[in-house]
Amino acid sequence: MTAHVEIPGHPDQDDAPRSQERPAPPGSGVTNVWTLTWRVSQHRPKEFWLGWVLFVVFFTMPAVTGFLLAKGYSALEAGNSNATVWWAVGVAVSETIRMIAVHHGALIWTKAWTHMQTLLRANMLSAQMASGGLHAGQPIGSAGSAITHFRDDTEDVANFVDGMVDVSGGLVFTVLAGIALGSADASAAVVLAIPLVGVGVATRVLDTRIKEYRSADRAATEEVTGLLGDVMAAATTVKVNDAAEPLLGRLAVLVERRRRTAVRDRVLEEGVMAFSQGSADIGLGLVLLVSAGAIASGSFDLGTLALFTAYLGWLAFLPRMVGRVLARRKQAGVAFDRMRTLVADESAPNTVRRRHLPIDPGDGAVRPPVVRPDRVPLERLDVSRLFVGYGPHRVLDDISFTVGRGDFVVVTGPVGAGKSTLLRAILGLAWQADVTGSVCWNGAEIVDRSAFLVPPNAALLSQVPQLISDSVADNIALGPTTPDRLDAALRLAAIDTDIDEMPDGRATMIGPRGLRLSGGQRQRLATARALVHSPELVVLDDLSSALDVETEVQLWANLAEAGMTVIAVSHRAVAFERADRILRLSNGRIE
Repeated sequence: MTAHVEIPGHPDQDDAPRSQERPAPPGSGVTNVWTLTWRVSQHRPKEFWLGWVLFVVFFTMPAVTGFLLAKGYSALEAGNSNATVWWAVGVAVSETIRMIAVHHGALIWTKAWTHMQTLLRANMLSAQMASGGLHAGQPIGSAGSAITHFRDDTEDVANFVDGMVDVSGGLVFTVLAGIALGSADASAAVVLAIPLVGVGVATRVLDTRIKEYRSADRAATEEVTGLLGDVMAAATTVKVNDAAEPLLGRLAVLVERRRRTAVRDRVLEEGVMAFSQGSADIGLGLVLLVSAGAIASGSFDLGTLALFTAYLGWLAFLPRMVGRVLARRKQAGVAFDRMRTLVADESAPNTVRRRHLPIDPGDGAVRPPVVRPDRVPLERLDVSRLFVGYGPHRVLDDISFTVGRGDFVVVTGPVGAGKSTLLRAILGLAWQADVTGSVCWNGAEIVDRSAFLVPPNAALLSQVPQLISDSVADNIALGPTTPDRLDAALRLAAIDTDIDEMPDGRATMIGPRGLRLSGGQRQRLATARALVHSPELVVLDDLSSALDVETEVQLWANLAEAGMTVIAVSHRAVAFERADRILRLSNGRIE
């Protein structure tokens, strides 16, 4: 009699639908760029606001300095030397405050800049590392995508925040300068708004093109970095096949494409900046024209002339920064639209989800605990009416079977029959596929399979083992474990003797992607990783492809002796002889 157990996410508990993978529609979850950027800036509000205040002081003090200069020259013109000295002291104090503000502002803003980018990176990385659950995202496409998302896109958002700080400082200066100039010549103050209107209209006209050019440049960068990453990972294959020249040719094509997109994107960005600068210069010219009559007639005293002279150079700052920040807003929109593809539900707000990031020394960094689902002893696994397709192409059609505790089930079939897809669909890892049907654990349906079917309930060994440049022990554990579990996993995977013969034993460094190991050793080391937590269900995708027959016989015997429940893809007779059931896939169906 099968015991009924409660599975997290059971439909009786949350009324969730039966479909396992439900890709979000393109563009879903997109929120206003200003709102997203504000959330990023407020990740560490203390650093942000302190840096903001210091930079506003830095950008505003020239208005104070100009005012003090005007008063000093007026006093000088009036022959009041004592007042002139005090106004000069005021100018020196104003400039000293400005220098102190920019020095400390740069230190604090660097910290805020780091925290903003780290928040975005942490949310993307957390979504990539999550197996199921509310915050799991779609797997990243390539190493090239990782570089552009984690480096370039986060930098675009931080640049936008940085630009807003500059604009706010320039705005405060312009308001103060406008009040001071308006007291001397009201028409000159009104003219200051003209270049701002021109910059706003220009960036609005170029809205679509700015985003289009930035998207194209990021995509071209992904292709270049992706190819370089693939070449580095397959350096031996390139050498033995004498494929360096063809790869260099392909790289040249991608680099040329990126050169064109990068130049186009940069020229447009610099064009916007040049237009902003030109608008600011035109605005200054208009101020001089409007004030020319007063200057020529001599109605401006020496103090007023000093005021105009002090402010003219700075009045171009705000229009220039407005043009830059409006262009950066479009680029930040592209960055958020790209980053959201890596987080849960492809929802942009998930890229700015609040989290504690202990970066500073005083933050009390503590390694977070490893969170795993509770172990639920397996009695029976039921796969019922499983359909898998990619768009109109149906890969698996109406797959149903049952696996009992301790069973050894072998899945076989011709190349392209859908064997690996079947394993991934069962485990909830058939990303971007349309999957329907149910998988039941002891009679209870598992809704979020990718969250539940992880150690200690299930473990997967993929067709191509992924190892990291670390020790044997760390590659197996990938986190906390006990020496006894480590020894048991090595023995079950039939690699304990090999490891004992290595000079450093379990502390042996295996090199990048395990290059210091043979193909069979890499496969068995990855198998030990899958077995270290004694999972209730072991899923092996073509494990025997890199093993000799003797080692494979030993491995199957070890798993049978341990009483493990196994679903394995294999084409070997030795696996068929051990199997309790053989499932042959053909044309997407079980024969």
